[in-house]
Amino acid sequence: MERRMNQVPLFSSAGELANMVITSNLIDVALAKIFELQRGQAALPCSVQPMVYDPTPNEPNRTIVVFAPSPDSTQYPLPQGGDLVPYPDFDFLCTKECPSVSINGAALELFESLKNHLSVLKTELIARDGQLIITGHSLGGSVASLFTLYLLDSMNKKSKCRPICITFGSPLIGDFGLQHSQWNSFFLHVVSNKDPVPGLFLTSSHSQTTAYKPFGTYLLCSELGCACYDDSDLILKLLTVISSEVAGGLLQVVDYGEILRNLKKRAICKGRWLAVERFADPFSAGIVMELETIGIDWTKHNIDIRRMEAEARSLAMKTKAFDAKKLNDIKKYMALLEWYKKRSKDAGKGYYDCFKNGEFKRDIRIGEFMGHLNAYWEDMVAQAERKPQKEGASFRTSWLFAGTTYRRMVEPLDIAVFYKDGKRDYIKKARSQHYKLLEQWYEEAAKPTTREELDSKKQKVSVLLTEDSCFWAHLEEAILSCKSLTNANSTPELRESSGNDLVKFGEYVMEQIENYAVSPEIFLKDSSFMKWWGEYKAYITSPSNPCSSRFIEFIDFMKTGRYGVYGRSEVAA
Repeated sequence: MERRMNQVPLFSSAGELANMVITSNLIDVALAKIFELQRGQAALPCSVQPMVYDPTPNEPNRTIVVFAPSPDSTQYPLPQGGDLVPYPDFDFLCTKECPSVSINGAALELFESLKNHLSVLKTELIARDGQLIITGHSLGGSVASLFTLYLLDSMNKKSKCRPICITFGSPLIGDFGLQHSQWNSFFLHVVSNKDPVPGLFLTSSHSQTTAYKPFGTYLLCSELGCACYDDSDLILKLLTVISSEVAGGLLQVVDYGEILRNLKKRAICKGRWLAVERFADPFSAGIVMELETIGIDWTKHNIDIRRMEAEARSLAMKTKAFDAKKLNDIKKYMALLEWYKKRSKDAGKGYYDCFKNGEFKRDIRIGEFMGHLNAYWEDMVAQAERKPQKEGASFRTSWLFAGTTYRRMVEPLDIAVFYKDGKRDYIKKARSQHYKLLEQWYEEAAKPTTREELDSKKQKVSVLLTEDSCFWAHLEEAILSCKSLTNANSTPELRESSGNDLVKFGEYVMEQIENYAVSPEIFLKDSSFMKWWGEYKAYITSPSNPCSSRFIEFIDFMKTGRYGVYGRSEVAA
């Protein structure tokens, strides 16, 4: 399956995106085009006018899409208020934690009024090469953001244009559903500390205002400079502070052109170095400098610097945790398990039985490797679950093969621990959710096996892992059913149900054998499977109920010893 282009972040951090935009001419060009379009807007009936600026000889690889508001809508950006309404067309952003996405009703109505035109524009832009900038001011920024999301959902890895959305003084447009996406790396929102519009719905009387959430990177500016943030909770706090301090309400017009000219003279977050004297810790000093740079008195607004410091450290640790060394460690643990599997096979038992019975001193280390691998994959699955539906599916696809190999290798060892403790019914009572999801996603992505693929499996089955990672749980239950069948104290009803369960198990095993989906290790002389067969075959009399042909085939397969050549490539014919 193809990895969607929009799953690959354009920038690894908020600072990287902001620095690129400030030091290049992207932000100047975007704002200049907004002003150019806005000058001819007064007589237009629509409050936001889209315009495409095609590549020029000077900029042959750059397309700019501008959503400029009329003068009235700049000062009064969303006259219908701050009500959020569900929008099914953006359900591709939904996650398990947030099953719906709501958008500001007024912005959505305007976006819908332009939908036919934007649909045609979307098709045209996807086919273009080069850089794509989508920009807008105030209400135009809201529509620019919605259009960028609309465009990203239709793009894939083969799309040749890579959009960047830059907004100026744009109000918040949606709820929690917009937050948790790698699409955030495509959005930069420029906000002046003198502009009340971005925090418009945070200080009003609307009951839904607390549901509004920012998404993307925010570049907050003052006459001292600017600072960038991508922590949505912190952004929300800072926008609330800015809105509460701006005088003059919505009648105040902010000159973003002047702000940009000022920024060109300053580096991002130069700040005032007095912070260093008050905070010896570089994390705290840096945070205070950022706040002072954008004109926010952190003491007056009771902003918790220590909490921000802790979050910054946590983010740094998380980033470090997923570096190349972490991935190399995971590969190393899997390689060690492969080695353990080979050594166990040489001992004639297989790695499942060796681990369950504690045959080697190295089994203790195997448990340690399992712990690391389980922690890693539980986190990976949790990340995929939190992502929007389409993005999560693509995210899963990129590592599903590795996840399937891990599941088939490690889950049998978890099953061994479970049954070693004398427990029963692993699949219903103890199976981890991350194993279930890995299996579900694999089955959703799997295609029917062709004859050529089956022949290939037949040739390679001796080195393959058993495909059903719960095979050993089914075997352990069969062992318990066999004991119930032979126990003189078992009731007739228990014997009958145990016998039926064993017939089902035999059918299941034969199906795995026919599909070359089970490793030949199960037929090793001292394996649990062969011990179970040794006990069960003595009680295979004619069952009271008719048996399926598959069960009869299984009995014949085992009694005639055909399992002895299972997996040998020379018997492929």
